[in-house]
Amino acid sequence: MKIIPDEKKLEIIKVLQQKGVNRPCPKCNHNNFTLLDGYFNQVIQPELKGITLSGPAVPSVVTVCTNCGYISQHALGVLGLMPAGEEKK
Repeated sequence: MKIIPDEKKLEIIKVLQQKGVNRPCPKCNHNNFTLLDGYFNQVIQPELKGITLSGPAVPSVVTVCTNCGYISQHALGVLGLMPAGEEKK
């Protein structure tokens, strides 16, 4: 089962490339990355003590270096990829 449809993945990859996210891995200098089939949703923590599981968050897509596994997150809002009506300013 695909979480992100192929057409949406292509759109995400196109936007990342337009933003210049096409340089080698900063850890191993490898050139190949894969886009994870899903989204990350980083909840903004109101304080350092404890863990909050809901509230304001930063939805993102994740690329992974296919050589060393380095993970890079990219915020959907900044990329202009948030679904209509879901982006808060």
